[in-house]
Amino acid sequence: MNINLTKSIQKFKPMFESLGVPSDRHDWMAEMSEYQSIKENAYANLGNFNGMGDVRNPIVSPNPGNALGTTDFGNQSGSGDYGQQLLPVAMKIAAQTIGLDLVSVKPTPGPKIDLMYMDFAYDDNTNMENERPQVFKVDYEENANGVKSFLNAVIAEVGATKRVGGLDKRVYLALENSVADAGQDPSIKPTGSKEGWVEFMGYSRIDQKPMFRIFRQSNVATGGGSWSFRQVENTFDEETALDDAFSAGFKDTDGTQFTGSTGSVSIDLISAFEDHLPLFAANFESDRYPQTRGQEETNYPGIIAPRVQSKTIETGTLEISTALKRTEIEDIKANMGIDIVQKMESVLVNELSQTISKQVVQKLFDMGDLNRDSAPQSGGTAVFDLNVDDYIQNIGGETSHATQRKLVTKVLHASHYIATEGRVGPATFVVTNGRIGAALADISGYTINPTKSSINATGQLYPMGTIGDVQIYVDPYMLYDDNRMLVGRKNNPDQPGIVFVPYLLAQSISLLSEATFAPRLLLRSRYSIAELGFFPFKQYMTIKVTDTQNILA
Repeated sequence: MNINLTKSIQKFKPMFESLGVPSDRHDWMAEMSEYQSIKENAYANLGNFNGMGDVRNPIVSPNPGNALGTTDFGNQSGSGDYGQQLLPVAMKIAAQTIGLDLVSVKPTPGPKIDLMYMDFAYDDNTNMENERPQVFKVDYEENANGVKSFLNAVIAEVGATKRVGGLDKRVYLALENSVADAGQDPSIKPTGSKEGWVEFMGYSRIDQKPMFRIFRQSNVATGGGSWSFRQVENTFDEETALDDAFSAGFKDTDGTQFTGSTGSVSIDLISAFEDHLPLFAANFESDRYPQTRGQEETNYPGIIAPRVQSKTIETGTLEISTALKRTEIEDIKANMGIDIVQKMESVLVNELSQTISKQVVQKLFDMGDLNRDSAPQSGGTAVFDLNVDDYIQNIGGETSHATQRKLVTKVLHASHYIATEGRVGPATFVVTNGRIGAALADISGYTINPTKSSINATGQLYPMGTIGDVQIYVDPYMLYDDNRMLVGRKNNPDQPGIVFVPYLLAQSISLLSEATFAPRLLLRSRYSIAELGFFPFKQYMTIKVTDTQNILA
């Protein structure tokens, strides 16, 4: 469906203002409202539904009992009744769901959407068995820790330093089932035939898998054809698949030993988005300088090629209903002056709104936990965690305000990590419980919520204030001793992260019960909370706070 977003915003802006909707929600709420309006008026825009007949204005019939002016009941004209208007209810749910402040929203015109993603990888290989890339990363599925310990020992022996995108020194290793001489110093490039030698380039930035390079060889997938440029020494057994060669492990290199079996392995290309390899464009000739003219004329240039993948997002359903009795309706109206039918609709709206907010927050915490597991560790825990008990015991002389200030340091630490790892920007919000929220509010530089929210219902997530550019939210459903903080960034729908995808934010079905002759109401919401983009978990981080002595608050 193609809609004019500018006209839609102007059309629905008065309604948004009457509901107290912040201006940063107007774009997606206008898009969602336009889709909802089109669906509700489907027979006005797309013609009459099958079975409705020829919808037209009723006319007086000369035949008693036939208001439509025809006696042909088998081909009777439709009534032309107008469908129930659900747009106000959808707007109310969208406005009251404060959890949508934490994620971007992208309405969908259908119950399922297909999204296409494009990545760029070093080399262009379709058959990883024998069409071997020049650089790749290896997943040691069964003995990843053993291989990593061996590689870290080699790094220490050479005196190299781990950096984003690789190592600051060259490291060379010999494969176990090769003819290479394994007694050579791993910091010295092998001379002569390089068959069986590989270069270890460090760990991938995102998944920490080791990255390797093999030297140029004939392309065995094309029947042993040679490169068009000068052929460097053949360095790999043309009959052995790449994963089989690495599954055998490594030989001893200058005193460093690896005796365990690596087991089965899998090979994957290196993403240029995840890891930048500065040596790739220089054809691995020099760490700091471009190729000379002679090198450029005799080396085959490296290749970067796109990889396309798709993701299907299907919407799910929430639904809740009411049941009333006629005596209840009459008695409550007479004694309390309340229209219980309308009140029950508000209760259903609040129920759906709170459920959506809870699901959004839980999804964000799941993403934060996933990023925390892959983050740097210190003493067995993530470097972003704060153990107040150990901090007070080891530092000494600290006041409660100094400890509270440490919370801000941890938040800023996680924010910078999100900015560098997620490559979009720093954190924009924190979600925590009331206890940690109170401790943050006692810190110098804290600003009480400058724009009091008038849209979130009682009992929902609520904004409490800001520290710098970070908005602090308190989740009333977090236990008071659940001392976790979710640090996250709200991105646009075309950026990595969690996106709320509504299809029908409110759909209502009402009827009269045959047993009680009282109205019943069903309220439904169809949406998806989707992970979009590459590595969406990198936009969130969970911080765990340990404070058994109640020093913070």
